[in-house]
Amino acid sequence: MPTSDVLPLDVYVGQDFYVPAFRLMIRGQDVEVQNNNVISVTYEDSLDKIDSFNLTVMNWDAEKRTFKYSDAHTFDPGQEVELFMGYYRNGNDELQSMLIGRITTLSPNFPAAGGPTLTVTGLNLFDRFRTAQITKPFLKATDTQIAQALVQKITEDLNQDASVIPKLKLQIDPDDVADNADGEQPLDYVLVNNQYPILFLMERARRIGYELTLEDVSSGLVTFGFGPTSGVTDPTYVLEWGKTLISLQPHLQMANQVSQVTVKGWNPTGKAKFEATVTRAQLAAKSPGIVNPSDVGVNDSAMTQKREIVVDHPIQSQAEANDLAEKTLLQIGQTLVEAKGKTIGLPGLRAGVKVQIQGLGTRFSGPVGGTPFSYLITSTTHTIGDGGYTTDFTARMEQTL
Repeated sequence: MPTSDVLPLDVYVGQDFYVPAFRLMIRGQDVEVQNNNVISVTYEDSLDKIDSFNLTVMNWDAEKRTFKYSDAHTFDPGQEVELFMGYYRNGNDELQSMLIGRITTLSPNFPAAGGPTLTVTGLNLFDRFRTAQITKPFLKATDTQIAQALVQKITEDLNQDASVIPKLKLQIDPDDVADNADGEQPLDYVLVNNQYPILFLMERARRIGYELTLEDVSSGLVTFGFGPTSGVTDPTYVLEWGKTLISLQPHLQMANQVSQVTVKGWNPTGKAKFEATVTRAQLAAKSPGIVNPSDVGVNDSAMTQKREIVVDHPIQSQAEANDLAEKTLLQIGQTLVEAKGKTIGLPGLRAGVKVQIQGLGTRFSGPVGGTPFSYLITSTTHTIGDGGYTTDFTARMEQTL
């Protein structure tokens, strides 16, 4: 997996946030919606869901005494759209593309009091490729090889539907396959655990610093981009309470934390028993994602008595047992400190991005004079409305950068 340097970005340095704006394009054309008709526009994403948007507009024309949009074809479902959000600075358009997708839902509201409104909902085009959930292990395969296999699985699932004409063929961009070959190493074990392949690929790409993009759809051939994000650095936003961080509510919880995980399995074909135990100390030394209670000033002697035993997963080898034990303990450890926050609108703050949070004391920001703690963004909600442009987010604390 390619690695990249970390570049902390003080988002308030040399910036202004006075003119938030958005642009919605349908089939490449700007939508003609007067600004005073727009009530709000919202974009949402997360590590494990298809990203989406909502646009709410006033739906009543008082002069013509007709409904402006619900009877028109402006927002007909099925149309392809692209949403941009951001700011105008010094007269320059600095809006960023948030989503390329299609309109899926129209929700008019005819209230007892007040004017009628219309909410338009759209999903990323990846939603089209959400077929069937699968459980499949991959042994000694690179991330790109896994991506190719899953894209092939999506192709097979789509073409089982007789209504799909012409039949589709999906592929990872051959140039990305060639470029990734030099930087990737085979992974001992990767499990797709009851997930939609397209959602697994989206989450996996974000975790390893890749982008999964829909590059081209033509003549029945769909090409996905799968490779490192643009640039040589991995930007890490620096948010400070009282400046760019409006609010934050962290949760430090010990109830579900354990000191070790044991996986036990039986292979009936080979009549072999497999068992693996991983302690928190072993995982912390190996994984960049886990935080120990001692890192945040907590010593819970009761946690040393807590153990998790996993017996409900099919295990085919000792390597699978070891990997499952590590992944289970990692998932538990990543919930030690979770947070909900709100900041000024930052179109680049998306799920998978890391942030440093300052001004919260040593327990939640990091030691004085030391390396600040890192938080991984797990979901965001970007909203432009009466209150301007704000970004709500959820995050979890990880080891320091």
